[in-house]
Amino acid sequence: MVPVAVLTASLLAAGCAVKPEPLTAEENLARVRKDLGVVLTPQEPLTKAVSMDEAMARAIKYNLDERVKLMEVAVATDQLDLSRYDMLPRVVAAAGYVGRNNDAGSESLNLATGRRTGESTTATDRHRRTGDLAFTWNVLDFGVSYLRARQNANLVLIADERRRRVVQGIMQDVRTAYWRAVAAERLLKRLAPLEKRVEGARRDARTLEALRVQAPLQALNYTRTLVETLRQLQSLRRELVSSKSQLGALMGLPPGEPFEIEMPAASVMQSPPKLDVGPEALETYALLNRPELLEESYNQRISADETWRSLLKLLPGIDVNAALRYDSNSFLLNQRWADYGARISWNLINLVSAPATKSYAEAQEELVAFRRQALSMAVLSQVHVAVLQYRELKQEFALTAEQADLDTRIRSQYTNVGEAGQVGELGVIQSEVTALLSDLRRDLVLADLHNAYSRVMVSAGVDPLPETMAADDLPTLTQAVSRGLSSWQERANSVMRVKDLMAAPKTAAQDAPKDSRAEAAKPEAPKPEPVNKPVPVAAAPVPTAVPAPAPAAAEPAPKASSASPVPASSPAPAPVPVPAPVQVAAPAPAPAAQTAAPVAAPVATASFSPVIQAELGAYASHRLAEKEWGIIAKRLGTEGNGVGALYVATRRSEDGKTIVQLRAGGFADRTAAERFCHRVKDSQRECTVRTLSAQEQQSDSQTADRLASL
Repeated sequence: MVPVAVLTASLLAAGCAVKPEPLTAEENLARVRKDLGVVLTPQEPLTKAVSMDEAMARAIKYNLDERVKLMEVAVATDQLDLSRYDMLPRVVAAAGYVGRNNDAGSESLNLATGRRTGESTTATDRHRRTGDLAFTWNVLDFGVSYLRARQNANLVLIADERRRRVVQGIMQDVRTAYWRAVAAERLLKRLAPLEKRVEGARRDARTLEALRVQAPLQALNYTRTLVETLRQLQSLRRELVSSKSQLGALMGLPPGEPFEIEMPAASVMQSPPKLDVGPEALETYALLNRPELLEESYNQRISADETWRSLLKLLPGIDVNAALRYDSNSFLLNQRWADYGARISWNLINLVSAPATKSYAEAQEELVAFRRQALSMAVLSQVHVAVLQYRELKQEFALTAEQADLDTRIRSQYTNVGEAGQVGELGVIQSEVTALLSDLRRDLVLADLHNAYSRVMVSAGVDPLPETMAADDLPTLTQAVSRGLSSWQERANSVMRVKDLMAAPKTAAQDAPKDSRAEAAKPEAPKPEPVNKPVPVAAAPVPTAVPAPAPAAAEPAPKASSASPVPASSPAPAPVPVPAPVQVAAPAPAPAAQTAAPVAAPVATASFSPVIQAELGAYASHRLAEKEWGIIAKRLGTEGNGVGALYVATRRSEDGKTIVQLRAGGFADRTAAERFCHRVKDSQRECTVRTLSAQEQQSDSQTADRLASL
């Protein structure tokens, strides 16, 4: 007992002795040396001037931000590998020693007489050894671990998409820094001699002022103009001197390491980058390739797996176990044995929380989907803004280049008349400064134009590298970057346009032979869809339901009605009952209506007859509207009388949010609709009867198509 007490006291004293300990100077110095050894890792030597493609390749290979994202991908991959082992059963090996200072004896009690036997017996040795090898497998834990492994697999893909986004940002920064560094290299060589001339003219002006050769005011104004010119030149130097250092930092070069930039040809400096891709192609390309959208798609997968995990945790758990055991107790008949069994357990409280858990998980999935759709709208806006900025800067570059050419020609004239003595030194210097500023402004606008061009690429999600490469050496990376930058517009032009993606797919009637279309064009009552089929509003921003036969002859209907109007006394055709819920009633194809001439007239008459509906309120989501209709249908018993729900989504003008209007349709006449509303109002709910003509339906459908195309 004494050693145990001493050990316990020592552990408690050690725990109480913990206090903050700052890093020592040696530890801090070791940290700096270790970090510099990684940051300043020798790169492939710079044997020639760096081109833009090589600068991008070096940035991809040596940039620290890119390395961080690569490490995140590696960590996510390792986490996926570890999560696979969680699906395996548990196999636990254990060994132990048990001892005591006296015998574990006991007496017996005779239950018949109530007397003790008076004999003390034992069945356990004082010292014994134990060991076992146990196998345990929980079926529910296996399912949860499998879903977690799938989530980790999607996390690997998310990490890779984030790496793509970093690479695209690095490419944009490298392009901008490269062209600003080119502008600096071009103008700094002209800046130094001009500064010397201005400085010499300023000294001469002070000498003339001291000798009073000129009037004091004239001499001071002359000197002030020279000082202002020198200040502008120094401001230009400050703006340009850091461009090359920024490019070196993006390439991962150590600070201050000298390198040369490959100067583009004069024709390249005078011609802006060409963008031969239309905004429509860029929109589709962006929706298919933007890393942010793909990341949200993977998040939706994770959210769906999380829903299944939440539901699996509500199920009972089944444990299967088996073990090999050993005990050295000499009183045991069998010191080695095997046991096995199974056990089922279920937390019955989970039954109470099951509906709330399911509702929360579904809401999470809808949130992720709606967030991706909102991001899609933002991506489309970014593409349009990037293309617009590129076009504006292209026009600005043309004007700036023309102005630079004019200032260069003016400088030549000033130089000629200055040599002839017709103009003073100040006029010649000012013309040279103006020409220099114009050249700088042109080159900076060109750099901004390349930045806008790169922003178009980033907004479209263009990758400069292919998915797989044979090697990762610098020459291979440089060639891959060059091919990627020269071929991305061809890839973008090969995708479908957004309006083609939004076009309705062909129906079976359109694909059928001509002789069978007449049978397909016959009006039939639409088959009811399952009531419990959820259709999220976010998936179709403005669905419109039309409780009538497919308006196949919507185009010739006005002509038929104007030529032979329907008499007012003639009864209108009974509307077709609409099942619940009807999300979108797509128009029938026009070719089918033209082929089926005998049935075109009655279909047109039915589609343009008034439709009576009952408005039941507006809700923030389709799920809430569907839930409200379920309550109304259950109370009123509308399953057998042909009355069905209609869900019409519209956007509010003040904030742009989607509002789902719940309506009921399928009434024989207005009296039936008013009778239905009266029963709804008895349940303390709002209900209004309205007549919706087919023209209004067609207008709503066109509005829905226009909003959906956005």
